[in-house]
Amino acid sequence: MLSRAISCFGHSCNDVKPKFYETTEQKKNAQMRDKQLNKLLNELHKEDLKRLKLLLLGTGESGKSTLTKQMKIIHINGFDTRERMSKIADIKMNIKESIVVISSALHNMGIPLEKMENKSSFDFILSAASDADVQHTTAFLEHTERLWADAGIQLCYQRSHEYQLLDSAKYFLDRLDEIKQPDYIPTNQDILRCRVITTSIQHIEFDVPDCGKSVRFGVYDVGGQRGERKKWIQVFDGVVAILFVADCSAFDQTLREDPTKNRLLESLEIFEQVWKNRFLRNVSVLMFLNKVDILAEKVLKGRDISRLHDEYPDVFPDFDSFTVSNSERHAFEKHFSDPVRKRHRNSSKPDTNPDVVKAAVYIKHLFLKIVNGEMSLRHSVQKYQKDWHQHHKCYFYYTCAVNTKNVQNVLDGCRSLIIQSHLERFGVI
Repeated sequence: MLSRAISCFGHSCNDVKPKFYETTEQKKNAQMRDKQLNKLLNELHKEDLKRLKLLLLGTGESGKSTLTKQMKIIHINGFDTRERMSKIADIKMNIKESIVVISSALHNMGIPLEKMENKSSFDFILSAASDADVQHTTAFLEHTERLWADAGIQLCYQRSHEYQLLDSAKYFLDRLDEIKQPDYIPTNQDILRCRVITTSIQHIEFDVPDCGKSVRFGVYDVGGQRGERKKWIQVFDGVVAILFVADCSAFDQTLREDPTKNRLLESLEIFEQVWKNRFLRNVSVLMFLNKVDILAEKVLKGRDISRLHDEYPDVFPDFDSFTVSNSERHAFEKHFSDPVRKRHRNSSKPDTNPDVVKAAVYIKHLFLKIVNGEMSLRHSVQKYQKDWHQHHKCYFYYTCAVNTKNVQNVLDGCRSLIIQSHLERFGVI
């Protein structure tokens, strides 16, 4: 009784009186409206079958917005000149934040500058911290370039795990000579690495060909900082799959909003809340273990992931006794080969460093323990039940969000899973 249900909207159904039509014409008109509404609802249902709603979740700075940019590059013809030019201000702001943070850390750590003639540049940068527009001046960029070349600043950068610094700091500071040119236009890589905090729900849509037909994806990117997570529930309705992004390089870092909290531990806790959320119990999760390139750099520089067990023995198992199976190693190599490679002289195949593989697989197993109900970090979340996740699966992928080829391969690989999950939701298969 569609017409009666519609007439109840906004009122108590008990207050609705039976409808008596005075004439045959009125009855015919009412039936016609009913038929038109049913037709419209059927058309909307068909449109829903063609639209797949994906939700990007994860902690702040995990790489969600970078993945959204990659989708735009891969599926929506990238960025036009106007969009590229609009990013220059954000890139220069990233440069300013980076050099100010490094200079402040150098002062706090008591690290001396290599060349005392750079002291004037050092003083200029610190004094420029409160100037909202100084990053657009030639003087700022020249002082920054001079200071970045100082060995003392470079030593301070090597210890950046001890303070909060943008992942893209070195990338942009190394490109100062090009960025300061008056005809500078940001490249795709510049845009991908540019960091802007997401403070609202971002939404993009694009069409992807599948089996000779076009499938529309709608991707919602929400802020990952603690203050933004209350907005997540606003976009839960109608979600086909969740792309949960975890920064696997953050094992030795703390949150910007809480310097006492380990970033990887926070990511595990947020993932558990998502995995056990009653509104999402039938929504599968595609886990993107992101920033494997930065993880590789840290491991090869000697950053010790085994310290996690010493600090949080109830959460992180002993890393030294952890072993990687051949199937796990192959799964890693399928999605990602770390950028720090050693090549055999007579082979075109790169050797993936075993320490990097071990670290990446170890982090994957932490999330897998939550999926399998072997670990619970928060007492407030729904406790694991045997049949809770029978229609709720988790798939793992290793990603480097700034590497377009890697992201495209991963998205191509998980596309069929997303479409299948969507069709199952509507009872088509």
